[in-house]
Amino acid sequence: MLKLFKQNKMFRILLTYQIFSGLGGGMFSLFMLLSMHLIHRNSMFTGITGFLMAAPHIFSFAVGPIVDRRNKITIMRLTTFLEFVVLALLAFTPLQEYLGVMFMFAVVFTYSIANLFEAPAGTAFLPQIVKEEEIMEANSLISIASLTGGVAIGAILFTSLAGEINFRFLYGFSALFLALAFLFSLFLKNAAAKESTDKVASNYLQDLKEGAKFLKRSVLLYITIAVVAMSFAGEITYVNRPLFLEYHVGGQGYVLFTLASLVGGVAASYFVGIMGKKFKLGKLIFVLLVFTSAVRITFALVVPTQYIGGLVAMAVYSAIATAVSIIFGSMNQKIPSNDMVGRIDTMTSTFTAIAATFGALAGGFIGSIVQDAGRIFIFQGASYVVIGVLLMFVPSIRKLPKMNDIKKAESEE
Repeated sequence: MLKLFKQNKMFRILLTYQIFSGLGGGMFSLFMLLSMHLIHRNSMFTGITGFLMAAPHIFSFAVGPIVDRRNKITIMRLTTFLEFVVLALLAFTPLQEYLGVMFMFAVVFTYSIANLFEAPAGTAFLPQIVKEEEIMEANSLISIASLTGGVAIGAILFTSLAGEINFRFLYGFSALFLALAFLFSLFLKNAAAKESTDKVASNYLQDLKEGAKFLKRSVLLYITIAVVAMSFAGEITYVNRPLFLEYHVGGQGYVLFTLASLVGGVAASYFVGIMGKKFKLGKLIFVLLVFTSAVRITFALVVPTQYIGGLVAMAVYSAIATAVSIIFGSMNQKIPSNDMVGRIDTMTSTFTAIAATFGALAGGFIGSIVQDAGRIFIFQGASYVVIGVLLMFVPSIRKLPKMNDIKKAESEE
């Protein structure tokens, strides 16, 4: 992995951009849910926040052809700047006090729309600047760098935030990171040799049809179905995590548990980058989903009684979930041709967002009627076992080879 970092200047710049963008967006996403819970003490408001984070991504499929056709660097610059503006308004203006929860909803919605374009643009840009066999290593390095930065920031927050949490300070921090991400985006340049070979389709609807046709006949269809099911169950849990952790470990404990999840993600990212290409993906995915299930159920049972045990369970769960995410994301970049990556990624995002949207609303409702939020985590863990078993009934999943043995599809455009 270090060889890729040393030899590829454009990847180093993209990596730095992704670090600051991930830190800014990650802090905002994590603490927006916590702040909504602590300020309003209303599970429905927390559920609506999760809904607004996910809902714009329902239209990801429409973004794909735009990302594939347009300059991906320009898209990243514009969207990162918009994200910075809305977070700066949240942190440095009195609008939150005057407009209350509606202003916070508006910020979440606007940020989510900007991210709707930024994320697939970065995903589609990566295969243009790294070799095909380096995609998983590149994704692992991005994950390691972003999560390590998150660990450092989380440690600072945990040691400096005693008592009441200053959310304006946190949102200001997020805005600063996004400003730095925008500055580094100015140094990104398209790989001329690869960019010149990109095909620009003449018909927008035809782009969508070709992407849908490819997804339908590809093994990515089953991966997408699995991700959608996992997203629904995971979002139900996600919007209730602030309630569960704040009740058992307090606000500062929430920060520490978040820190533990980041540490687990760093470890997994390193492992996947070094060892991920050595395993057959079909078997690896099944094993990871089963372990994810077991650890999630353990987490729900341990947190109320064992603080340290809960931290360990959180770190292990995050590690396995990060590994699964890197593998699925790398397959989305590895299997389609380069001029179709944006469409495939955004189609997957659309279905995932639909599931996450309904999951957030369901999570808000369930959290308001279920007395023990730990049961929600147990439900998530059980659902992952079912998903893993069903995947093994699909021959094309069982027969998935190692990552580098997967062939990139020939473009039919």
